[in-house]
Amino acid sequence: MSLALPWHRGRMTLRTTGAAQPRSHALASRAEALIPVAQFVYFVFLMMIFIGQQPFSSRNQEQLVAMAANNDGSDIFKQAFFIGFALLLTMLEVVRRYKPQYRFTYWPLLLMLGWFLVSCAWGVDPFVSFKRAMQQVIVIYITFLSLALLGPERIYRTLMAALVTSLLICWISLPLTPHAFHPATESDKALIGAWRGFFFHKNIAGAVMALTFVVTAHAFFTTRKWYYALFSVMAFVFVIGTKSKTSLALCFAILAVSSVYRVLSQSVSKRAVLLLLVGTGMLLFLGLYIAFEPVVERWFADPQAFTGRVSIWKVAIDYLADHPYLGSGFGGFWQVGDLSPAHDYLNQQFQLLTAHSHNGYLEILVTTGPVGLILLLVSFVVLPAWWFLTGTTKANATLMASAFAIWSFVLYQNLLETSFFDKDRQVWVIFLSSIAIAHASFKAVDRPRWHRRTPALAPGGAA
Repeated sequence: MSLALPWHRGRMTLRTTGAAQPRSHALASRAEALIPVAQFVYFVFLMMIFIGQQPFSSRNQEQLVAMAANNDGSDIFKQAFFIGFALLLTMLEVVRRYKPQYRFTYWPLLLMLGWFLVSCAWGVDPFVSFKRAMQQVIVIYITFLSLALLGPERIYRTLMAALVTSLLICWISLPLTPHAFHPATESDKALIGAWRGFFFHKNIAGAVMALTFVVTAHAFFTTRKWYYALFSVMAFVFVIGTKSKTSLALCFAILAVSSVYRVLSQSVSKRAVLLLLVGTGMLLFLGLYIAFEPVVERWFADPQAFTGRVSIWKVAIDYLADHPYLGSGFGGFWQVGDLSPAHDYLNQQFQLLTAHSHNGYLEILVTTGPVGLILLLVSFVVLPAWWFLTGTTKANATLMASAFAIWSFVLYQNLLETSFFDKDRQVWVIFLSSIAIAHASFKAVDRPRWHRRTPALAPGGAA
């Protein structure tokens, strides 16, 4: 085919056509039976991620110190858990006899994982960094393999079922156990009494319940079923009980933005304006600093501002000043034993127990350098923004609006917390599910595509 052939626009064929029919009734029955099995496996995976290994932990100081000391990726139970689910889903994929619901083409994500694995080589303990990176590879593999088995609609329903189940368990636990609240043994007295349900920390509970709030709200907008409205109210009240200020502040803002996005499902130009507003909001801190510079400088001069986050950010920033190009290696800055690079820059005693930079973007920068941060922004900010801009229709509005809400929430949350590639944390796994849903929905949309036109041949074979 000549490179000089003209280009023209055509319509992509639908990926959901029923052209490929099952070979026999037996094969069709087996295919239908495997789908709920895969859905159940993914639901169990999500619930075990949400509940964790120590639900209702008493969280005394000795336990926190021990957890910090053993946080090197060597947990045998956790390794067996992830590998076991990966193998189980792989087995389902091998015996599957129905058309895949999704074919993986999200190559920037693989490129980013490749860079993270390479960065392990210059970590102070490459084996610890490698174990932490491989855990991320397996979690991402499980998410996208489940998507291939189930498709975006079933992944969405499974995720919502896991969120609602977690919500109900958390509410039931409040009158049944004092461990559903932060105990009096907390070293940070501001945590005492905050609701956490079965989660390890009130900030985790707040974030998961905030995401439950927006997802069930969108389910109510679609179905108008009263129990989704009830779940949404219950989730919001639980967020209030957690005293998680970041999650509480984002709840209604993200619901409002994603609701507007949902209404604009047929307008690409208006969605573009909305996405620009979302991005502009993330730069609002800079505008506030310029407008109120003296006040902000005094505020940020306090190392305890943002509950100690400023002093934690300073640790990472001071390290970057000395190591600006490659970072410390994936997962190789905090809690790598006595060799932890962070130890040379600590400025507060409590930072010995700090597990991350309390800023997802800063965490990736300090561990994998500018290359890692650029790959993160391309994979989790720029490309999803394009999917949300061009891949939404009335047919997939619920899926894309819910995924957009989760995506927006996590992008903002990572300004004050770290959930990107944060081990097996709940918010990270939910975020991965939303990215998978958004990408699969985007790929399934029938839209124009440029391709070469073969010129018609005149009689005799002449062009």
